[in-house]
Amino acid sequence: MKKPLLHLFFFLLLSNNLFAQEYVAFEKPIESTIIGNRSFTNENGEECSLESKSTIEILGRGYGGFKGKYYFKNNKCSGFISSVWFSAGEGFKEQDMKVNPKIYEINNARALKEIEEENLADKNERQKCAYITNEIDVFDNQRVIRTKFDVISENLAIQLYSKGSKKKIVFGASLELGCASPHKTNRSKVMVMLENEDVITFYHSSKLDCGEFELWGNVSNSELIRLKKSPIKAIKLTGTDYYDTIEKFEWPTYFIDQLKCYNPE
Repeated sequence: MKKPLLHLFFFLLLSNNLFAQEYVAFEKPIESTIIGNRSFTNENGEECSLESKSTIEILGRGYGGFKGKYYFKNNKCSGFISSVWFSAGEGFKEQDMKVNPKIYEINNARALKEIEEENLADKNERQKCAYITNEIDVFDNQRVIRTKFDVISENLAIQLYSKGSKKKIVFGASLELGCASPHKTNRSKVMVMLENEDVITFYHSSKLDCGEFELWGNVSNSELIRLKKSPIKAIKLTGTDYYDTIEKFEWPTYFIDQLKCYNPE
């Protein structure tokens, strides 16, 4: 079992009572004295008044939304209060120190759970197809598909395009590469290396473009199958003047996740 899962398992095993009330209990209640007259609304929405010099029991230290506060109880009410509201009784410091490891575990487990939920949300989002165009051309009765540009690394975004059975992958790069050229003497290309060491090369198949580098590469059905077999390891982009290689990716599984978008349901 991986460490994050162990932390989450520990988190789930904590007392339901402690989790519900957002505090970690001391080994024993600490009798303490209220400083000045106090009134507040507790976590249950109840009005709570504490008279100066009245006695309360500190039951533990809060975490999460009650970080830095202490859970108390007396014969009238209970709730979370700041340490400046009371004069702590004997043994308070020792008990306060003892709950530190448990609070660390809870906070760590919560952070791991949030990361896990964010990763799951990102993964679910990446499984979706975001179409700019997905319609039948009324003149030739062919389906036209164009997805939005998805950023897969700091300087590179990819778009999928198809009309009928012809499919293209569009690589848009914010790099100084010169023009995207279709001419045989200096034809621009993009080489995609996968983690399984397979390399697929795309040559520019549109008009000469000397604005921001945007290469339109034809892709065959056999190449689509190859692209879906492994995450991206590196991409080399070659323009008319320069080339650049990208090796760090925010979305290395782009092709695995998105090539299905050529075939909308």
